Amino acid sequence: MPSAPEPSDAATPEPPGVPDPSGAPGPSGATSPDPSGASRHSGTSGTAAASDATPAIMLRPRGATVLCIVVGLMALGLTLDAVLRAGWEGVFALPVLLLIAALVWMVLWRPRVLVRPDEVEVRNVFVTHLIPFAVVEQVRLGAMLRLDVATDKGARTITAWNAPGIGRDNPLRRQAVLREQDLRGRRLTAPERLVHDQERSRSAVVVDAFEAWREQTALRARAGKRGTGTDAAGGTDAAAAGATAGTGSGQAMVTRPNVLEIAVVAVCLALAGLRVLL
Repeated sequence: MPSAPEPSDAATPEPPGVPDPSGAPGPSGATSPDPSGASRHSGTSGTAAASDATPAIMLRPRGATVLCIVVGLMALGLTLDAVLRAGWEGVFALPVLLLIAALVWMVLWRPRVLVRPDEVEVRNVFVTHLIPFAVVEQVRLGAMLRLDVATDKGARTITAWNAPGIGRDNPLRRQAVLREQDLRGRRLTAPERLVHDQERSRSAVVVDAFEAWREQTALRARAGKRGTGTDAAGGTDAAAAGATAGTGSGQAMVTRPNVLEIAVVAVCLALAGLRVLL
């Protein structure tokens, strides 16, 4: 009987086009992609995209918004009334009304605070400050919102002109709170009342965002230390410093003038001046 053929020691060739999982070049000379690397890149880009897509929180007192709307409606109503009474000659009253509306728009509508995950934008009447949290030393919330910022010229305090602060003390509401505290058997001390009022303010989101950024920065610094382990002297500190400084935005406060607001008011002022002279 013919004997069965013995198995050959030669390696069985792999079918073409199948990548080697080790990452070595295959028969066609192509190297298989590293799936872990692809996932790392996609995760990084996804995190950056999520950070960029985070909408900014806008802060402006509700009273300022209501007043701007009321003034705008009054200016429009007065213009229509002048046109209906005097015909098209009533349009000559428009420059003065435009100047009043522009001043209210510049002083009460445009100033605001925009809070982002890693920075805060303080837009005042004449200038706008773009402040990364990396240069913020402290956020103080009282009658107005103030940020203590470290600059090349030393410490500086930036005051938000139109941010909601702690509300004025309402005697009726205060008496109601005191009665409620009496029922509970304990009254809040003055520092506790201040903390309570600060937490109730709409501008407390600035404090929360700053604290969240500090916590994330500390986590990145600790992750950098764990990644470097016990490397050469200074390696761990450098990694921690890099993690702390890596905010993704500039590390200095940027201040720029509000060119649009100034230009609009200047044009309205010139038109009103011409109307008075003519």
